[in-house]
Amino acid sequence: MSQLCFVVQTGPYTYQNLDTAYGLAKAALAKGHGVSLFLYIDGVVAANKNIDAPGERNLAAMLQELADAGVQVAACGACSKFRGVTEEMYIDGAEMGSLVDMADMLQEADILVNFGF
Repeated sequence: MSQLCFVVQTGPYTYQNLDTAYGLAKAALAKGHGVSLFLYIDGVVAANKNIDAPGERNLAAMLQELADAGVQVAACGACSKFRGVTEEMYIDGAEMGSLVDMADMLQEADILVNFGF
């Protein structure tokens, strides 16, 4: 099966890019494909397990669902630090990564889908 890599660069409640990546990841997993997700720039905010979004979709819970299903989730450490998001704030299963980790994900991927600005 194929390995898909999603890179999400946009903020979690500013754009619907994370929602689209979530839906595609779930569909890919259901077909037996491998999935990795790298959160970059404002996308790192979505990894914050402390998001409380009453009346809205809870994107941190959606990311947790993906991580629990075996998706490799990493967030850019420099981007996180710049935005005040610490590794302790990440959902379970997410790791603080770097551009080297993103490059590794891209190298292992058969398909890249980049959600940017």
